[in-house]
Amino acid sequence: MLQWNHEHLHRLISESAPQKVFDLAVHLAQDMEMDFLGLKIRIQLAAQSPRLYLYSNYPEAWIERYQRDEFYKEDAAAICSHASTMPVLWTDELYRETPHFRQQACEHGLRHGWTQSLHDLKHNESQVSVCRPIGEVSIAELYDKAGKVQWLCHTLHAIVSEHHLAKLSSPPVKMSERELEVLKWSAAGKTAADVACILSLSQSTVNFHIRSVITKTNAANKAGAIAIAMMRGLIDE
Repeated sequence: MLQWNHEHLHRLISESAPQKVFDLAVHLAQDMEMDFLGLKIRIQLAAQSPRLYLYSNYPEAWIERYQRDEFYKEDAAAICSHASTMPVLWTDELYRETPHFRQQACEHGLRHGWTQSLHDLKHNESQVSVCRPIGEVSIAELYDKAGKVQWLCHTLHAIVSEHHLAKLSSPPVKMSERELEVLKWSAAGKTAADVACILSLSQSTVNFHIRSVITKTNAANKAGAIAIAMMRGLIDE
């Protein structure tokens, strides 16, 4: 069995930013001799339409085609995975009723692989797909690597879905332009004295704004307020 890069593995389980987590997962998929990794997360909210989040390192041309032509309606692996948590191997037989989809996917290098899904107790769903353009996936290889792909699915779901759930369920935080400026410089590692100098404010005014954003974000301290503001996209990471 191929071994995962321990540095990538450690960094992934220590990371919280969705795109960075996914990028590290791509390296782990490639350690398994899979060129491409796709992640689809479907979040179910009460009395609302499901929210869909897509991450992949698929070719840009395929991503555009998939979305433009609504290929998700023809993706047999995704449809099967929505109803089962067993790995779904990509085969010509699987796509017998949608050969055009299969042909287009293969032309973009998405030929040999499988999809693994996870459904949590809140009815949220993640699907992880690994694939490559050359080298058919044997049953022996599927059994050998399915556990790692399942672990990736669980880990990505835990980190990425929680990130989006937190943003969706948290009430919007309204901050003044000055509060955002103070928070931005604080996130850059500047002290209250530094921020006061940069913004031509008194240090007591800066501290007032910091206390205000801590209250608005319901954080325990300044560091917590910065983390919440980043997570909600109020300031850049």
